[in-house]
Amino acid sequence: MNSTILRLGLRSLFGRARVWLMIAMPVILVILAVVIRAASNGGDDTYAAENFLRVFGVGIVVPVVALIATTTLINSEFDDGSIIYLLTKPISRVAIIASKAVIVLGAGVIFGALMMFVAGLLMVGGSDRVAIAALAGGAVSTIAYVGIFTALATTMKRSVVGCLLFWLIWESTISSLFAPVKWLSARAWGNAVIQHIASAPDDGKPGVPLAYAVIAAFVALAAGIALAGQRLASMTISEE
Repeated sequence: MNSTILRLGLRSLFGRARVWLMIAMPVILVILAVVIRAASNGGDDTYAAENFLRVFGVGIVVPVVALIATTTLINSEFDDGSIIYLLTKPISRVAIIASKAVIVLGAGVIFGALMMFVAGLLMVGGSDRVAIAALAGGAVSTIAYVGIFTALATTMKRSVVGCLLFWLIWESTISSLFAPVKWLSARAWGNAVIQHIASAPDDGKPGVPLAYAVIAAFVALAAGIALAGQRLASMTISEE
């Protein structure tokens, strides 16, 4: 980690207009949670709450927040040329990527996983550990998405489009249609954690084991940082 990169990364993330979209996602999540709670006339429908947090929280809010944060910190610096400043410094390329990944991970946990926890509390309180499950599941998916998007952001020329296509095609479509794909899906890993921790009735069996989901998420993060660091190390200032 590098304190200077962390400081510059925070300034870059919250100094761009797209941060408002990142903030808007959890706000919408909380508003919808309040609406659903009001529509249930104050009742605790744990199954509906869990399903909402899995579909909208893990399925939309978490990946969108991770995508915005990742592309802001990585793509924007490539686009405006500010990455050259870091490439001229005697700093490990892996340390550069890891420092940025820490910022993205923090943003994902705060604006994604933590807001899922808040939404869970608003909907069912502490019933059936739904809120805790949402926090844990959101964090696991965030960890995986940060690794995946970091790798895509540094290896693809049109990485924003690539990240969107990965999310829409692989995560949202293919993983929902073919059961084996759940073993390679960040969304499925987060959902599995929620299902394992929460005890909502009449719910289906988790797609993958809890231990596998957690380990796979950290492996995706480590692999993404390693691949991105290798890609950055292969770049030259003239190339940029």
